[in-house]
Amino acid sequence: MGDPRIARLAAELLEDVQGLADRMFAAIVAEDETYAAMPEERLAEVREYNRRNLDEHLLDLAEQRPVKAVVSRETARRRAGQGVPLGTVLHAYRIGFRVVWESLVARAMADPGYPVETLATSMTEVWSLIDGYSVAVTDSYHEAMLELARQDERERQVLLDALIEGRVTDWSVLGGSAHALGLPARGPYVCVVADPAVPLSTIGLRGAWRLRADDQVGIVADSGAVRAALSGRGRIGISAPYERLPQTAAAFRLARLVWAGLPPGSREAATVDSRPIGALVAAAPDLAERVTAAVLGPVLDRPDAEALLEVLSAWMESGESTSELARRLYCHRNTVRNRLSRIERLTGRSLERPGDVAALYAALIGHRLVPAPKP
Repeated sequence: MGDPRIARLAAELLEDVQGLADRMFAAIVAEDETYAAMPEERLAEVREYNRRNLDEHLLDLAEQRPVKAVVSRETARRRAGQGVPLGTVLHAYRIGFRVVWESLVARAMADPGYPVETLATSMTEVWSLIDGYSVAVTDSYHEAMLELARQDERERQVLLDALIEGRVTDWSVLGGSAHALGLPARGPYVCVVADPAVPLSTIGLRGAWRLRADDQVGIVADSGAVRAALSGRGRIGISAPYERLPQTAAAFRLARLVWAGLPPGSREAATVDSRPIGALVAAAPDLAERVTAAVLGPVLDRPDAEALLEVLSAWMESGESTSELARRLYCHRNTVRNRLSRIERLTGRSLERPGDVAALYAALIGHRLVPAPKP
């Protein structure tokens, strides 16, 4: 059971709830800079919510009912959506509760039949209710912020998809902007494509990221040091710089071709300038499949094809001596020499003729791009 004397005082305050709400509003605007700086339209809303909150709080006291804080929760959600800091919202509530408590005390002091010495005990009940409202406000504010963050993330993903897919009209209709993606208003930008597991969003680059089923796409503000920042992080393709966000679709296609042309497991951040052959092969998958079959077919038919291709790939990518390759591949250097020689015999191509080396390299990249047949 609550204190019936506090309940009676609260019921009396309800008779002039508008006047008390006006005093509360004046105190909040006078004591909190954030509220004082709000535009008139927002302040009118604050005044209305003050009255509704006051109705709820005084009725809780007057009827001795448990705290539900329906209006308080609604207020917290609205202020979260308006960008008002939680500390500011709680400060306004503390000011409002102080005004309520001062009014309760004044009403008690004016009542000759009220035992003033019991106010200290009554205060415990009032502040217990205040704690309940404060918890409700904090919880609702945090819930609203989480929902807003999820909504913002969904909107960013939709805008990113529109850019990546070249749907410039959709981008405009949706109100797309660099600010909405957390990017500077002006380029240059670069598009980045990486394996899904590469932790791009934690590298510290200013960009917007989209995790997809087969890859991960990002639009990054080009500081001139993007490739250096991404180097060693994983298999990554980087487009040439571009100035306007609606050009992203073309940049994405280029970055994805560079990425697709890199060997699986690579930790290289490449551009078309650094990996031109890989991008060319990836740009023509049908031709890549044909070249792979024509050049590497005899190797792929062998039961030890995987071991042969491993040596060929290592030799092509590193240019290391057979001794260095042997050390890296954990085998004898004669094994490396023998496997390279077998590849020459099987394919009829020499690793000393530039044209043959180019054909083998293109076929090797094409083999990476061709999906393995399903069992």
